[in-house]
Amino acid sequence: GIWIGIPTSYSHLISPATTLGFDFQHAEPGYCVLTKWLPADTPSRLPNGPTHQVGIGALVIHPLTGKMLAVQERTGPAAARKLWKMPTGLTDPGEDIATAAVRELKEETGLDCVFDKIICFRQSHGGLFNRSDMFFICLCKLAPKYEEVLKNGGEIEISPQEEEILCADWMDLEDYAHQSVWRESPLYKEMNGAMIRAARSGITFSSVHQEGNDDERESHGFVAKNLPVGIRPGSNTIYVSSKL
Repeated sequence: GIWIGIPTSYSHLISPATTLGFDFQHAEPGYCVLTKWLPADTPSRLPNGPTHQVGIGALVIHPLTGKMLAVQERTGPAAARKLWKMPTGLTDPGEDIATAAVRELKEETGLDCVFDKIICFRQSHGGLFNRSDMFFICLCKLAPKYEEVLKNGGEIEISPQEEEILCADWMDLEDYAHQSVWRESPLYKEMNGAMIRAARSGITFSSVHQEGNDDERESHGFVAKNLPVGIRPGSNTIYVSSKL
């Protein structure tokens, strides 16, 4: 097969390329890629363009009250329903899931947090432009600096992102899970149940080591390990069961 990358400045070449039998493989800001499978008697074995987007939802539990961090968005389907939801967002190109969770929390609420583990993830299909979606629920812990604030009787200051977030607050997990939208969905009932079980395993600050073995604390999820590839330069992040 033949691959052609065409930058925006040469977009006038797209029309003659399609006339010659090329078709779109994918497009990004600044360029598009077209392909053509040459053997006329066999189906194309060239890979499709990007098929998935990757999103995260960040679960943060207040270490004293046991409430979860929740937000209401200014626009979109969730805003129309006045739905309380956890901070969410899409990963940027080249961004690890763990990094995206911490970034989205900072952007939407102003809080500094540390990634702990992936609790669960959901795969769906037929989304925007018929793409599939991988959505990861990430348990994050408050940065150690907030521990001193609470010890001195202070409150954790939340700073909602002005452009996107209408309000942010700490919310009882049961109240969150019993919103009418969630109650009507077997999928989200399962997801919220996993979140509640993770929260009940004991939430502390990122600097605190919890006593007891894993079975006693009912630890669930996948922890992140960024490791060298070894056979070539660079490193990858692998997510492994916290039980192993």
